[in-house]
Amino acid sequence: MKNILVLGSEGFMGSNAVSYFSGKGYEVYKADIILQEADHYMAINPEQPDFASLFSNQQFDCCINATGAANVQFSFNQPALDYTLNVSNVFHILNAIRLYNPACKFINFSSAAVYGNPQSLPVSEQCGASPVSPYGMHKLYSEQICREFTEFFSLKTISLRIFSAYGEGLKKQLFWDLFRKIKSSPNNSIELFGTGNESRDFIYIWDIMHAIEIIIGAAQFEGEAINVASGKEVNIKDAVELFVSFIQPGTNVVFKGKNKKGDPLNWMANISLLASKGFSPSFSFEEGLKKTAHWMKAII
Repeated sequence: MKNILVLGSEGFMGSNAVSYFSGKGYEVYKADIILQEADHYMAINPEQPDFASLFSNQQFDCCINATGAANVQFSFNQPALDYTLNVSNVFHILNAIRLYNPACKFINFSSAAVYGNPQSLPVSEQCGASPVSPYGMHKLYSEQICREFTEFFSLKTISLRIFSAYGEGLKKQLFWDLFRKIKSSPNNSIELFGTGNESRDFIYIWDIMHAIEIIIGAAQFEGEAINVASGKEVNIKDAVELFVSFIQPGTNVVFKGKNKKGDPLNWMANISLLASKGFSPSFSFEEGLKKTAHWMKAII
């Protein structure tokens, strides 16, 4: 397989997918809402996206869908738009594939948010989904749409339940927000939501890309969902202390004790299914976070 379309090619996941697969020798095509002139690039109208034209003009072996919103709070504030970006667009992309490029494998970026607050850890793909936000619910809908197109139209689809992604290019979420607060703090002290005792399963962006490459070659693409994570639980307080040591040692961090609406408390993935395909993380959390901190310091 050498022909890949990355939808949402200018975002965090999409741009890293372009870099990774181009570096591996794949012929990568890009599509996003940003107007630009570049080889193998196709602009999408955000008001009326014409996905059919993408697949009717060119045949692809695989489509990585990195479009959509990835923000829990946004889904509470703009649930209709979040639904359009994370659910409706998935349907229309798959329908275009059904009509014009039915041999194309489709990779849907879902989220660990479909699990909500798991009853026990580590959480496997067999655990029941119980989202605690519109975002998590919409990602679950997107998985069901993928299964619909596999079951009724024989398309090759898979949903990746990405846990807490981080790395170069991500200008939001915990580490980016923490970095900006550190740089703007006049008294070397900052506040964060939560208690610090929450936990996440962090996975470095380049490990996600490696997992996708393995999945393309080894997964069944029968509408299944698969966890993409490191399989390790990291306490938020420990993650913050490590990041601070890379950015500005000595910064005083105070946790306010109040969690944001829709944020789960603890996450750790069972990655046995992904490991059975041949995946194991190449980057430790410390290595990935050090690279992330270096990138942040270089762009400010």
